[in-house]
Amino acid sequence: MDKLTVVHANELVEASYSLSINEMRVIALACTKVDSRKESCGEITISVNDFAKAYGITNKRVYGDLRDSVRAIMRKPVKLFDCEKNKFLEFAWLVKNEYEVGEDGSHVKIQFSPLIEPYLFELKERFTQIDFKFAARLNTPFSFRLYQWLKKSEKLKKAKENQTISVVLEVDWMKEQAALSGYERWDNFKNRVIQPAVDKINTETDISVIYEPIRSGRAIHAVKFNYVTEAAVFAKPVRPRLKRRPKVVKGSHEEGVWMRKNLSLLLDYEKALKEYDNKAKLDIKDVERIVEYSAICDHVTYERAKKELLARRKKAA
Repeated sequence: MDKLTVVHANELVEASYSLSINEMRVIALACTKVDSRKESCGEITISVNDFAKAYGITNKRVYGDLRDSVRAIMRKPVKLFDCEKNKFLEFAWLVKNEYEVGEDGSHVKIQFSPLIEPYLFELKERFTQIDFKFAARLNTPFSFRLYQWLKKSEKLKKAKENQTISVVLEVDWMKEQAALSGYERWDNFKNRVIQPAVDKINTETDISVIYEPIRSGRAIHAVKFNYVTEAAVFAKPVRPRLKRRPKVVKGSHEEGVWMRKNLSLLLDYEKALKEYDNKAKLDIKDVERIVEYSAICDHVTYERAKKELLARRKKAA
């Protein structure tokens, strides 16, 4: 995942649309599978395993969430403003979707609308490119949108200010483009939308952001963001200490709770290890534990870990 990118024309970055975090994740992952220099890419397949691995998802509803997200995207338009013609345009993201549970693995297939393709393909100028590995760590629609808006100005000379990149975004514009309703009070918008997004961007991506409100009279009408790009250096994660098995009956509810807790610890550690070094592997004993624990609650993880375990045992034989 380290070298994957998401590329959108700037008009699409600034467009207005309402997508949930899973729906945005479908679009982002699909965009990593296309070559933005080509005219189009036709049908795109996203497997359940790809989706789960890309976003570190471990629950049993991955296929259902993926399928439902694609269905929802079909019903949600994206609204762009054509500056030259001074009018708004609404396009569908997709013209086709299908989903299937099969022997080769559950998956969905989608195809972008021909009207949206010019904003995804043959992009020679005025586009924003972000690293997928950072976008994948963002967990709200607004944090994803804000990260894109900030990165859009990264290479603009006029955005440089005292060795930082400066971006001013109007409050009403942000709400409109991110399809946010409510949050009339500034402190409510700041505490529930802006601050959580900035915190997530600062801890999970390659930029460090600070911001300050801009007043017009007594009202706050815009926010000034300043950020610097930093080398993303992550310390090698330390394996967590697993919970001791309680003295309970095998197959009991209490044993299940213990197994789920340890599974969560191991999966979080595995994800952190891959982010540090995508070639790193868990100790084979931990893979065995994941197979054991996931068998009772997470079919996707169970199948993936079992396959890895068999391959590693065969290689070691």
